[in-house]
Amino acid sequence: MKDNPRLFNDPPRDSKEWKLEYNARTSSERCIKREKIDFKLEDGKHRSSKMWYCRLYHILMLQHLDAWDLPYESTLQKLILQTA
Repeated sequence: MKDNPRLFNDPPRDSKEWKLEYNARTSSERCIKREKIDFKLEDGKHRSSKMWYCRLYHILMLQHLDAWDLPYESTLQKLILQTA
């Protein structure tokens, strides 16, 4: 019982350190889910590692753009629509 890490883990479950560690772990799981399922990383049937790296690079760029939370309408498009 004393050596069971599931019952007695370090840091303790009610501490701030545990919450930070838990949030980091769930964040990385969401990131991996976004790559594998939403952007269909494993659906590519490539034989060469170069194509896998290209596919992964493009997926990472898409994730980066999602993190920016870009607006749907650009300011240039708004100006053009206002003057027309």
